[in-house]
Amino acid sequence: MFKSIWKHFTNEDEIRKIDTEFYPDPVSSRSKDDFPARARGLLFNEIEKCTGCGDCRKVCPTKCIEVSSVINQKNNRHWVSKFEIDYSNCIFCGMCVEVCGPESLSQTKEIQPAVFDLKSLKTDFGRGDL
Repeated sequence: MFKSIWKHFTNEDEIRKIDTEFYPDPVSSRSKDDFPARARGLLFNEIEKCTGCGDCRKVCPTKCIEVSSVINQKNNRHWVSKFEIDYSNCIFCGMCVEVCGPESLSQTKEIQPAVFDLKSLKTDFGRGDL
């Protein structure tokens, strides 16, 4: 008698519902596809487009960008020998991306630069010396 009454008050499927979420859950885990289109992640520089003007360095509030360039005598163009970003100082504000004239700087969807040593958070996109 109790089973027949209990059946009307609850649904047996809800009682046996599993609340465990498996890791990594493809639906709720943070992947690059889950981020909004304008998410601000790690900086990336396409060095082929970069002119070495240094506008990004000037506008950076934390001064985490170092740029040095020389003029190539062969084709009279700027050669960006050093373009270094220190992610330990970067606050990912995006001001450098907005001011970049040749649009070589962009922000990726990657957000976790986990390392054991702070010195390895410096990334050099430069081409090196001529």
